[in-house]
Amino acid sequence: MTSTAEGTPTPSPELTIGQFLALPPVRRGAPEVVAGAEDLDRTIRWVHAGEVANIAAMLHGGELLLTTGMGIGGSEKARRRYIESLAERGVAAIAVELGTALPTLPPALVSAAEDNDVCLIAFHQEVRFVDVTEAFHQRLLDTRASGERRGDDLRGRFAELLLAGKEARDLLAELAAFVRNPVVLAAPDGSVVYHVAFESDDAAVLGAWGSLRHGGASAPASIDRPVPFGEGSDPGRLVVLEMDATIAPADRVAVDRAADLVAISLMRDREGERLAGHRRGDFLAELAAGTESPESELARRAAELGFETSGPDLLPIAVRVAGAKPEDRRWEPVRVGLARELAGRRIGRLSGVPPEAGDLQLVVGLSAAERGRIADLAATAVRVAAGREFGETAKVTVCVGSAVAGWEAVGKELAAVQAALPAAAEIEPRPWHDAEVPDVDRLLWSLRDSRELGDFVDRQLGPLLTRERGGRAELLRTLEAFCECGGHKTEAARALQIERRTLYHRLARIEEILGVDLGHGRSLLGLHLAIRAQRFR
Repeated sequence: MTSTAEGTPTPSPELTIGQFLALPPVRRGAPEVVAGAEDLDRTIRWVHAGEVANIAAMLHGGELLLTTGMGIGGSEKARRRYIESLAERGVAAIAVELGTALPTLPPALVSAAEDNDVCLIAFHQEVRFVDVTEAFHQRLLDTRASGERRGDDLRGRFAELLLAGKEARDLLAELAAFVRNPVVLAAPDGSVVYHVAFESDDAAVLGAWGSLRHGGASAPASIDRPVPFGEGSDPGRLVVLEMDATIAPADRVAVDRAADLVAISLMRDREGERLAGHRRGDFLAELAAGTESPESELARRAAELGFETSGPDLLPIAVRVAGAKPEDRRWEPVRVGLARELAGRRIGRLSGVPPEAGDLQLVVGLSAAERGRIADLAATAVRVAAGREFGETAKVTVCVGSAVAGWEAVGKELAAVQAALPAAAEIEPRPWHDAEVPDVDRLLWSLRDSRELGDFVDRQLGPLLTRERGGRAELLRTLEAFCECGGHKTEAARALQIERRTLYHRLARIEEILGVDLGHGRSLLGLHLAIRAQRFR
C-alpha cells in the first residue's frame, strides 16, 4: 500500500478475480467458479495460502485464499462459520483444491459463500500453490512497473508542454485524455478553478464534483492529490473522477507525476487566476454558441463561477484590443482590473477570454434603465486597464449589447455582440459601440468583400477616385465632409476649414466629374454610402 500526502491509503496495483483465473498456473488446476460468478471483476489485493481454522484473523481483507480445505471443519455449522468469518474480514475469494481433505465442495460451504457474497472456486486438478502465488505477485510487479513507465512518459510529455510555454489547462487536458476521465483542479476552499470533461458533459462533471466535495452517497470513486497554490496558502486539489472509465493503477501513478508539474505551472505568472478566467471564458463561449442547458443550470454555473446578482437584467459586453491573441497573458490583468472596478461599485460581473474568440467578454448585472451608465463605466474601466497592459496607444474597441433577462437570452446577445465587434473595430473610434442600434458602417464592413458593393462604389465614385489617385484627394475629402454634414454647405466649409467660395468651386468640379446633381437627395445618399464603403475596400 502507498499513501497520499493527505494520509489516506492508495491501493497498490490489483488484479481482478477474472484476471487471476487467466494466469497459467491457475488454469492448470481446472478452476470452476462455484459461487459468486457475477463477481469476477472484484479486485484481489493479495494471494495467501493457509490451512488453519482461524485463518481469517491473519488476513487484512481483499485477499484470495488458497486452501486444501483441511482447516474448514467437519460440521455444517463449522463450515458456515468458516465462510462467514472470511466474509467479515473482507476476503475477495476462496479457492479450494479438491482432493484428500475435500473430494467435493460441501453444500453448506457453497450456500454460505452465496449467502455472504464470497466468490468460491474449486480446483479439480492438483495445483502448486507456490506457483500460483509467484505468478500473481509477478503480475502485480509487472503492472506496477508498467504504470510507472506510463506515468514517467506522461511526466515527460508535461515537461515538453511547459517548455513550449503551454499553460496548466493544457496539462489538465493531457491528463484527462490519459486517464480517460474528467479532471478537476480545485482551489483550497473547494471551489473549481478549472475542469476538463472527457466523455461526460460539464454539468455531470460539476454535479459529481459537488457530491464528492460534500461527501454524498452518489459521489464517484476518485484519485485526489494535493497541489500547492502559492506560498502561505493551503493546498488545492487535483482530482480525477471515475465517470467515463475504470480507474487503473497507472492512472494513480500518472496523477502523482502530474501534481507537481501542475503546481509549477500554477506558480508561474499567476496561473491560478488565468485558469479561472479561462474557465469563465469557456462558459461565455458556450452561451454564445447556444446551449440546451436549462436556465436554472446556467444560473447555478454562473454563480459557481463567481457571478453575484446586482440587478434583474444582464448586459453583455465584448472588448477587442488590436493585435491581442487569446493566449496573450496581458488579458488576465485587464480582466482582473475591470472586475475589481465593478466589484468596488457593487456591480455583479462575469468576465473571461473565450479560447477561440480572443476578445474579452463580460456580462454585467443591472437594471435596464442603467444600461448607458454601466456601459460608460465599463468602457472607461476597460480602456484604463487595457492602456496599462497593452500601452496607451493600443486601439481598444468596446461593443455593448442589449440588457436582457436570463442567461439563455444572454447567450443570444453575446453572439450578436461578437458578430458586431469586428466591424466596430474597423470603423471610427467611439467610447463604446451600441450593438443594439443598427449601424450602416457595420453593415458595409460585413459586405466589404462582395462584388456588388465594389461595383456600386466604382459606379458612384469611379471617375473621382481615378482623378484623385496619387494626389491630395482634396475633392474626395470635400465630398465626404459635404455628405457627413447632410448637404449643408456652411457646416461643410467650417469642417474643412475653407472659405465657402472655395467649397462652391470644389462642389462644382465634383458634379462635373461625376455627372451628378449634389442637390438631389438620392444622389447625395448614394455618394455618401459609396464613400463610407470605400473605407473598407
